[in-house]
Amino acid sequence: MFRYRQTNKNFRGFLMLQGQIEEGFNVFPQLTHGIVADLAKAGFKTIINNRPDGERGNYPSSVDMEALAKQHGMQYFFIPVNTMALSMDTVQAFAEALKNAEGPIAAYCASGYRSALMWAFANAGRLSADEIISACAAQGHNFSQMRPMLSQMAAAA
Repeated sequence: MFRYRQTNKNFRGFLMLQGQIEEGFNVFPQLTHGIVADLAKAGFKTIINNRPDGERGNYPSSVDMEALAKQHGMQYFFIPVNTMALSMDTVQAFAEALKNAEGPIAAYCASGYRSALMWAFANAGRLSADEIISACAAQGHNFSQMRPMLSQMAAAA
């Protein structure tokens, strides 16, 4: 991504398409200070952080990322996701953030997978399981094994 920024004059357009699950919602791997500034310049209005503090690796804390987002005039939501202990409360918190966030939205975790997963669960009912799976697959996230769960969630919505 950094090399692209240095060599392409249309970096804003690139960022708007990078990780785009649907218009106005993109997933990214771990954000850095420089990328947050780039996202703000590209027109993103909200950051959703799905990476728990204390997870392995050296990366900015949620407090640091919130301050950075606010410094760039962006909304910030911290909704840590542990896939081994995922709850409906977490899914609902993510859905509320989507509802209250100003778009475009940049959601991130270590790889983008958990952010895409949260989007998938939060949109079950608004979109069909096939639409969700297709949108996520276009960004490299294979959720086909979750079709039964997404269908159940859609039926319950």
